[in-house]
Amino acid sequence: MKKFTINSINRISFLLLLFVAGALFSCEEEDPTAPAEAKAAPVIEAVRSMDPTKADSTFKQSTLGSIIVIKGRNLEDTRFITFNGYNASFNTAYASENYVIVRIPELTPTVATATNVSNKLVVSNSKGEAVYDFTVLPPAPIIEAMSNEAAKAGDVLTLYGKYFYFVKDVTFPGGVKATNVTASADGTTLTVTVPAGVTPAQGSVIVTSESGKSAANARTQLYSTLGLISNFDNKSFFGWGIPGENIVTSAPGINGLDGKFGTVQMAVPGNGGWANARVMHFADYGAGSQILPTTPAANYNANDPIANFEVRMEVAAANTNLNGIQVQVMIPAADGKEYDAKVDLKNFVRSTDGKWYTVAVPLANLANGSTKYSKYSDALASKQIRVAAFNTNAADVPVTLGFDNIRIINTTK
Repeated sequence: MKKFTINSINRISFLLLLFVAGALFSCEEEDPTAPAEAKAAPVIEAVRSMDPTKADSTFKQSTLGSIIVIKGRNLEDTRFITFNGYNASFNTAYASENYVIVRIPELTPTVATATNVSNKLVVSNSKGEAVYDFTVLPPAPIIEAMSNEAAKAGDVLTLYGKYFYFVKDVTFPGGVKATNVTASADGTTLTVTVPAGVTPAQGSVIVTSESGKSAANARTQLYSTLGLISNFDNKSFFGWGIPGENIVTSAPGINGLDGKFGTVQMAVPGNGGWANARVMHFADYGAGSQILPTTPAANYNANDPIANFEVRMEVAAANTNLNGIQVQVMIPAADGKEYDAKVDLKNFVRSTDGKWYTVAVPLANLANGSTKYSKYSDALASKQIRVAAFNTNAADVPVTLGFDNIRIINTTK
């Protein structure tokens, strides 16, 4: 029998220590979070919702931010998931042989942000990848403004906003569906023909797309006479300014919306120069009553912030260069000091062919120097309002403009 000496035992112990140390070093070099070697490439069979009530339904599209369940095979060792080439983070704890849960990243490219998207969902592991046809939808539509809130049945109305993609229908107040719906390629405008049977006071215009429905707001409501100060017909507190013959049913290149309207037809003085013929002043001098709206009280509370309100009107332009031309709203204070606000007409009136557009002037901008109104009561104290064409150019500019439906709207209602 072979005998082991102390020295030989020490040498064996040393070799064992080296082996153990080497093994430990190798373990430390490995990434403990790395997925195990996959047994086979992944396979995607379907995509379904995390909603238990929809667990049996599958789909091939979903919106940004949605959490989805990918169903298939060999998914437990998933290393990467991409939507339209954009990498999605996911928790490997939620990956099993047949399922993996993932949230579609908010920054995933869609038709709203990229001219070309692959519409592909890709799941990969160490053995390969699975590619699945899947459309990531942009957010639900957003309506920021309508071209003409006084549009009637048969008129073409343009909606301005974002995410007008994959539009299914447009619903008008009263539940009536629009016809001839056409969205721009960039999803920022949508044209529709106003259907018959619309009841403006009963709600908002709503756009429904594959991504969902647009939200109702103060800019999605058709004109319903709410807050009306003057329509130049059956309600008009016109006092002075434009000549009486400038309250007409038609003007060169402009046809009325519904009955009469006021016009500014002149060379508007440059540098904001004054001319009565560019101004429409509204006041009830005879009775001295309040012409600014006060009812319904929920919409016109005197203590509400002035920032809640804006003056709206429909404006048309014919054969007019609108560069530097503004709409000016003036509501003098009780002490007679002028408070005014202005907006550039070309930001609202998008053509000069006589078509009518809705213009909005925020009352939050009413100012006299650096002093501004704070509450609606500040405006009510005036009991008068002026609407005028204003020319910021140095030279006089000839204009033909129509104004109708002067009103104040509470934008928070």
